[in-house]
Amino acid sequence: MPSKNYFYLILSCFFSGLLFIAIQKQWLILRFPTTKQFADIQTGSNKTVYHKKKIVLFCWKNDNWFSEQSEILWSNETAENITNLIQNWLTLLDDEKLTSNKITLQTVLLTPTKQTAYLSFDQALFSKDANTYQKLMLVESLLKTLRTNQITTPYVQFLVQHQLTKDPHLDFNNPWPISGFLTN
Repeated sequence: MPSKNYFYLILSCFFSGLLFIAIQKQWLILRFPTTKQFADIQTGSNKTVYHKKKIVLFCWKNDNWFSEQSEILWSNETAENITNLIQNWLTLLDDEKLTSNKITLQTVLLTPTKQTAYLSFDQALFSKDANTYQKLMLVESLLKTLRTNQITTPYVQFLVQHQLTKDPHLDFNNPWPISGFLTN
């Protein structure tokens, strides 16, 4: 009889080990709904609704405002809308050769009160040899794009690799107002 107990013990240890390895290597993923997730599933309040929306993208080119219209998927999530807008805006800058390198947006985070949007890029928006006016107009074109497309977050904080943007000409230590600094 004792050898039979050892057999079951070894067998249960073997399968427990297999289960542990499968979870550790993420071959098997166990997800338990939290209370909020469970409530969202029951009420259906976690649904994101998308629709097509025409947007206008702005950039400063040859001492004039240049605009381009596009169509994107718009949702009820502000951070997602900001992400889609800025990705399209960065593509426009790259297409128009207004940036020396292809810049990508890493993350958009909103404060809980949605007063500030933190925008983290993989590199600075402008080259080191750009003058102050070129840098200011590039930032203003982004702010104008956000403002024109009904982004209601009043402030934007610019980050590079999740760190404050460092620039000798413009101050990025504080969030910039989405209203911008220009009168037009």
